[in-house]
Amino acid sequence: MTREITEEIAARLWLNYGTEYNARLFQRIVSRYDSLAETKNAFENGAEWVSALPESIRARLREARQTGVLERLIEQMEKKNICFTFPGDERYPKLLSEISDPPSVLYYIGKIEPDPELSIAMIGSRHPSKYGVEVAKRFGYELACAGALVVSGLAEGIDACAARGALDAKHAICPTLAVLGCGVDVVYPASNRILYEEIIERGAVVSEFLPGARVERYHFPIRNRVMSGLAHGTLVVEAAERSGTSITAGYAHDQGRDVFAVPGRIGDEMSAGPNGMIARGEAKPVFSPEEILCEFSCLHVPAETRPPANIVLLSSLGEEQRAICRLLKNGEMSFDELCDSLALPIGSMNANLTELQFSGIIQGLPGRRYCIDTDRVKLKDI
Repeated sequence: MTREITEEIAARLWLNYGTEYNARLFQRIVSRYDSLAETKNAFENGAEWVSALPESIRARLREARQTGVLERLIEQMEKKNICFTFPGDERYPKLLSEISDPPSVLYYIGKIEPDPELSIAMIGSRHPSKYGVEVAKRFGYELACAGALVVSGLAEGIDACAARGALDAKHAICPTLAVLGCGVDVVYPASNRILYEEIIERGAVVSEFLPGARVERYHFPIRNRVMSGLAHGTLVVEAAERSGTSITAGYAHDQGRDVFAVPGRIGDEMSAGPNGMIARGEAKPVFSPEEILCEFSCLHVPAETRPPANIVLLSSLGEEQRAICRLLKNGEMSFDELCDSLALPIGSMNANLTELQFSGIIQGLPGRRYCIDTDRVKLKDI
């Protein structure tokens, strides 16, 4: 860390140490004065508002005034390559500064892109299905290939899969960023240490919690507002009906950001969250990363970084899906034409077409027509 610690920055670190993750309290205190240095002087002189603070915070602020406390914090950050930024600083993420309660200090390891052209937070279950894993990796990869920043929370499941997918975009300069519910020097869960190190190498891990802060359950809802705050839009892949995912989506709505959801199979527990959000009008359904990119109309996937087409064996599909794909290999067809050709009930046709779209094998066209997505798959009839 090469930042010069001015009197104003030292006062910010002092107040942040005392208020910890309570950004709203930090803002209320500093709003009384023209500078942070004045705020600190007022505390030391026993200003009237000080007595209204909880004793725990007054104690931390007194502790931070003691000789050596902030000096040790700064030394610790230097040893661990921990940097920090704050609202008004050129390194502070522009999107985050726009929310009502931005972190008063944001700690990070790695490199931050303060104003990415597009940033998408990807969230979901810690226990996804195989389908959820594949979708998260695919969206993470293709969004990063297109130049978007993929934001996640480093948790097991959808978060980790999204980050791994983004890191697979080898040509992306800053593909992913992880927001932690602990200090940036604490790896949680420990099983994601390798992923943590890879993210630091290509992007950054960030947190508003003080370096060294351990994981607490109540940290995660606080962290979730930062995840959505760092993104133009939030994508839900798989989640139960009531989960931390819905909290993050709620923050995104409150912050005036877009929410997207990948529809899931009806009846699956991990589909209840995204399907419910779509049904209630809380999220826009998306079937491919391109739909998100088109929504913002700002990024495109360069031809040289598009993922190679996957080989799909027709023998790996169910009988009805094989029949649909064989027809579509000859060219696009409408929903009614497929139903007439295969004599399938409308419900079965809907279910099969939806699953084939989720798998990236076919794509929907205007007028409820369908075709094989030849940019993504090559069908082999073995």
